[in-house]
Amino acid sequence: MKKSDIYEIAIKILGIYFLVTIIQLMVGSFAYLSAMIFQKNLASEEMMFAGVSFFVFIIMILLDLCFIFKTHVIVKLICKSADFEQDVPFTVSRKSVYEIALVLMGMIIIVWAIPDFIYKLWNYVQRLQMSIDNKSSLIASGIRIVVGLVAVVYSTAIANFLAKEKAVE
Repeated sequence: MKKSDIYEIAIKILGIYFLVTIIQLMVGSFAYLSAMIFQKNLASEEMMFAGVSFFVFIIMILLDLCFIFKTHVIVKLICKSADFEQDVPFTVSRKSVYEIALVLMGMIIIVWAIPDFIYKLWNYVQRLQMSIDNKSSLIASGIRIVVGLVAVVYSTAIANFLAKEKAVE
């Protein structure tokens, strides 16, 4: 395995982690956007903040797509020419590294999301008793748990997708 291959693996793992960050950013952005929609008088500062938040969200998505799907281009930019030739003693395959990273990422997501989910479920039950129905935050926490479970359960399939060799250009 070449040193540039290790860079490529690390960048894809970073892209997967950014995907989780984007999901959390998306939940917060939609909650803020829905609060703004139901507010009657919108101040220009709030509109500016919403615009900047949306812009940051789009930039994060574009960066993440580059990290996951244009990894080779990024590796060419950051690696020296020797990194493409220098062999590194590494006996684990790309697929195994991706699989390990996905399982760890999924477990981290689940561990972070479960306390939040329990808290929001408790609040939801209390609000139901007071006839206040707000499912959005509960659903958002549930989505994080599902994403973590998907990363753990389907880590092999996702690793196969990320590790497939590209045709030589």
